[in-house]
Amino acid sequence: MSKDGTICYFDIKLGDEDLERIIMKLYDDIVPRTCANFRALCTGEQKTDELNLHFLNSIFHRVIIDFMIQGGDITRMDGTGGSSIYGPQFEDENLETLHDRSFLLSMANRGPNTNSSQFFITTAPAPHLDGKHVVFGEVVRGQSAVREIEHTKCKDDKPVTDCWIAGCGVLESLPDAVGDEVYSDHPQDCSLDISKATKVLEAATMMKECGNKLFKEVDFLRAKHKYLKALRYLDHDAYDPEESCKNLRTTCQLNLAQCYNSLSQYKEAIKYCNKVLEKGQQFNEKATLDGPKAHEGLGEFDLAVVDYRRAAELNPGDKALANSLLRADQLLKRQRN
Repeated sequence: MSKDGTICYFDIKLGDEDLERIIMKLYDDIVPRTCANFRALCTGEQKTDELNLHFLNSIFHRVIIDFMIQGGDITRMDGTGGSSIYGPQFEDENLETLHDRSFLLSMANRGPNTNSSQFFITTAPAPHLDGKHVVFGEVVRGQSAVREIEHTKCKDDKPVTDCWIAGCGVLESLPDAVGDEVYSDHPQDCSLDISKATKVLEAATMMKECGNKLFKEVDFLRAKHKYLKALRYLDHDAYDPEESCKNLRTTCQLNLAQCYNSLSQYKEAIKYCNKVLEKGQQFNEKATLDGPKAHEGLGEFDLAVVDYRRAAELNPGDKALANSLLRADQLLKRQRN
């Protein structure tokens, strides 16, 4: 496949949540006109007052699990519109590249020679599309965002929560893979050996350490994605987990709770605290502290008081914890008054 090509990106939002950046490499040497169209729609360089030739703020309007996610309708946002830099439609350039794997970029159409701005990203091989749609690139980073879109709740194949392109453009080059980026975002897409517990532990530890570094840098959103990635590897079913893997899973769940608290996503924080406590690890100090913080954030001061009291019993003499309990108790009294 093409070695060099234009590097484009999408910054994606799913509702209010920022997903990881999707970075794509275009096959300029195979389908130069198709790639030039996509590139210009990423930059918006040919938009006019009459025609918004720009992917910015457009949505993924059609999503089918184990098939593809589709977007690019820049005129109607429902799959019935679209336009290109060449006019309403342009011809098929090359139909030889196969839809033989996940994360390929291909043009959506309504039949031969009806390309516009609409595109799709495969999430599984789609051989029935071979010879009918123009493949023009691939996703090289941010596959986890594609998977999150793929598995978002839909009604009649349309995401219930808007999934939209909040930013897009072109990069000068593909950023070097750093740390855990040598591993695909999802284990099912990974080409490295993760068939043994030692290999999974090595990969997930690297992801967790990248998350820790980002957390210290107060980049809670990216840290969250690293911990979630580590959990996906630890939870995949193609290996026999050892105790060390189970312990690392607990650590990542607790770190996620801290991330979600820092992001004011308190329900998610409580969910991950409970995952730890449900396993019989009731005496884990971090879980007993992050839980009440999340309840406070939700205004559930009665539950916060209960959790702080439990934590105080496990940590007698902890002044900071005693002050947190006092604060939550005062807030509860004000709430009831």
